[in-house]
Amino acid sequence: MVRCSCGQQSPKEGEPRCLADKRLLEESFGKIFPELEPRGWRRARLLLRALKALGLCVCSPILRFGEDWIFLFLLGISMATISFGLDVATSKFQRVSLWVYDGLEGYHHLQYFSWTSYHVALMVCSAAAAKYISPQAAGSGIPELKVALRGVVLHEFFTLRTFMAKLLGIICTLAGGSTIFLGKVGPFVHMATILATLLGKVMVWFAGSAENPGRKYELLIAGAAVGVACCFVAPVGGVLFGVEVTGTHFAVRDYWRGFFAATCAALTFRLLAVLNNTRETVAVLFRTSWRVEFPYDLPELLSYAILGVLCGVLCCVFLFCHRNMLMLFQNCPKINCFMMNNKIVYAGFVSLVLASLTFPPALGQYIGARLSMKELLETLFNNMTWGLEEASLGGFTPQPQNLTYDANWLQWRHPNVSMLEMLALFLLAKFLMLLAATTMMVPAGYFLPVFVYGAALGRLYGEMMAKIFPDGIISEGIRIRITPAGYALAVLVAVLVANAISQRLQPSFFDGIIIVKKLPFLPKLSVGKSGGHDIYAEDFMVTDLKYLTRESKFKDLWTLLDVSALKQFPLVDSEESRVLLGSIKRKHLSALLSDQLSAEKRFRYLLSQSPRRTAKPPEAELGGYEEKGNNLETSEETEGPPFDAAETSWGEGAEEPLRGVARGGAHLSDREKRVRYHNMVEEWECHQLQEALRLEDLPIDPAPYRLLEKETLYQCYDLFSLLGLHIAYVTNMGRLVGVVGLKELKTAVEGCVKGTFAGRALRHSYGPEDQQELQAPEDVRRSNSLA
Repeated sequence: MVRCSCGQQSPKEGEPRCLADKRLLEESFGKIFPELEPRGWRRARLLLRALKALGLCVCSPILRFGEDWIFLFLLGISMATISFGLDVATSKFQRVSLWVYDGLEGYHHLQYFSWTSYHVALMVCSAAAAKYISPQAAGSGIPELKVALRGVVLHEFFTLRTFMAKLLGIICTLAGGSTIFLGKVGPFVHMATILATLLGKVMVWFAGSAENPGRKYELLIAGAAVGVACCFVAPVGGVLFGVEVTGTHFAVRDYWRGFFAATCAALTFRLLAVLNNTRETVAVLFRTSWRVEFPYDLPELLSYAILGVLCGVLCCVFLFCHRNMLMLFQNCPKINCFMMNNKIVYAGFVSLVLASLTFPPALGQYIGARLSMKELLETLFNNMTWGLEEASLGGFTPQPQNLTYDANWLQWRHPNVSMLEMLALFLLAKFLMLLAATTMMVPAGYFLPVFVYGAALGRLYGEMMAKIFPDGIISEGIRIRITPAGYALAVLVAVLVANAISQRLQPSFFDGIIIVKKLPFLPKLSVGKSGGHDIYAEDFMVTDLKYLTRESKFKDLWTLLDVSALKQFPLVDSEESRVLLGSIKRKHLSALLSDQLSAEKRFRYLLSQSPRRTAKPPEAELGGYEEKGNNLETSEETEGPPFDAAETSWGEGAEEPLRGVARGGAHLSDREKRVRYHNMVEEWECHQLQEALRLEDLPIDPAPYRLLEKETLYQCYDLFSLLGLHIAYVTNMGRLVGVVGLKELKTAVEGCVKGTFAGRALRHSYGPEDQQELQAPEDVRRSNSLA
């Protein structure tokens, strides 16, 4: 193509004259009327280039410094800001409620309506947020987090939608104060892990790296530590909580991540309190005024041990009642149906009962109903012996209406009831109220109520000790007075004794919820159980195996998928040797079988048997006949590839398979044609099922997790816990001899702990109920040497 003297291109060789004229006209028009850019478009492009260059300049030093530090810092300060803002908001809500209540003094009916309607409205809003915004926001979130940390995928558990529902719900729950008697630690741990997941995705995009499950696991651990730290200003406690949540194994590299993020959260939380004039300087969350460093002496350690026994026994009673109450609600069809379909109504009813019990002129005046959860802890930590103060005050001293830090303890004084009796009534009432409150499906935590309850129990015990020993205890010739507030704090001896008793007799609170919800989680295997070393994988493995071989045909695959509902199948060399070659997921096998028996291939076969072409499909001649030959195409995972429109369209000149089936016999009726068509389809399907599997078309995992027959129960337990396994194959010299799933291991652990292990009696075939436990994670792979 050459240019003419006018600057325009000459027509191309062989180009039609009309097209050449059209092209030349368009070029001339473009030169005369050039396309104008929108105003400011050039400046916008220059600005985008400058911002891109600035982003590269900022991104480069951040990546050199380490994006993990930036992520952990942002996570800590973000959650601390949310926690502080939530505390301020809930405190304002409670003050407004008390202001309205006190303004109606003298009108008891209006006061009761104001008191109950406030708490009912809050809990209805909290339950509505959990029901309509995100059902995953209900409850504490820690049981589900423990399950998620071992590889189980929970739908919408770490989404922004769940975060917003959790935040809205916990604001309403905490605004209920000590009447609802629920906390915020669990929801904040859940929200911190959600925020860690979202920030992790942003950092992955920012760094340009690929997301992997190992990194996500580390982010969740850091989020759990931050959630505790921004509630109690306890970085070390947050890290220890992260260790507890993970179950059995905690990587050393996760310590600094959790501690750094928790320290940032704790420091930010206290700095915000200083900026808000709530505190004069950075200090502990719950301050005390003890004049000695240790408010107890060595002879009191025995007394603390007795207190630990009382706490452990009371804890076991509560856990037993809570778990059995939830199981009763779940197993009773009518109650379960009502609670599932009327979550908001049930939350409103329970909150109405709790508000009626804590109404200040009624029972509330004996249990400090006007105090918030934080104020309850501050009064219980007060460095005064209430019995002596009560005796010094003597006559009638009314409970103060305007609460202050110095006068809050007077809420525990009543002219007709002693302080010891009020503490005892408080423990009994809150025991029942906490049981009722935990049944509501609202975002709520359960750590803070337990702390308040333990502090009240310790305070009652300390006041009784001060009453029994009014002159104190003699230690090294010195008489030391008893400090009741010291018993309200957790002391190592009491904690150890209480923890030993509770763990020995009952599963923990969150383990009980996991049991009730039937979540896939391994119970704890006691260290002192020596019987675990005498139990081997061959004692509890499944020997009725379902597998594929190299010589397997499509008919074998059809039978295997029909009789078994496993999520993956082992691949062996042959029936005789059974050497394990790998594993194949069910969805890939279903897709392969669907492709082998697809409607496209069947249609092509029928077309090849048809002598003539027409414009009608065979279904038109069959009177609306619907195919039923391929019943595997019933889900998204088993659907075959879409048809090619160019090959399967019924255009002009297309062949009509039914007339080909009839072989041109016009004398055949529609019924005979339909029978002939069915026979051809069955013959074609039989021929297709006789073909050998095309293993080269399947993604095969060449190194599934393996166990030896003589692997002990402890070794199997550690491998499943460390790697988050759901299934492992047992081999002997490479030969497949059995399979161990999460269900079998869980049964073996429970039998070992209870001493009822049955050994070979556990061997059975897998059924549909085992599928949740047998779904192996796709993206978690470790070195085969670990197994």
